[in-house]
Amino acid sequence: MNWRIWGLMIVGLSLAASTTAADARWRRSDNCKAPLEGAAIGKGILGLGSERAREAARDNWEAAAEDRYGRAFSNMDRAISVRWDCKKGAVVTAKCVVVARPCASRISG
Repeated sequence: MNWRIWGLMIVGLSLAASTTAADARWRRSDNCKAPLEGAAIGKGILGLGSERAREAARDNWEAAAEDRYGRAFSNMDRAISVRWDCKKGAVVTAKCVVVARPCASRISG
């Protein structure tokens, strides 16, 4: 086997191992709670209503997670099993509902 290819394979494996080790320190699914729902209505045209409804539903979900489980669980970026359902209502109204399991990330090890 060509030494250059062998060297590149070793470097690639080393990078993959170091990334995996660093990512593995952040455990999010080990500390998750029961699913919560957030919902909101947004008004606007040309998709603005849907965008506003989605942002407001996220805020509603994060507030519910903080109220029920504490601040450590109130960030949707750490949630798992996130499911969105957004529908347009009248011409300028949209409604979004989000259901997700709140998780608290922490470094292990």
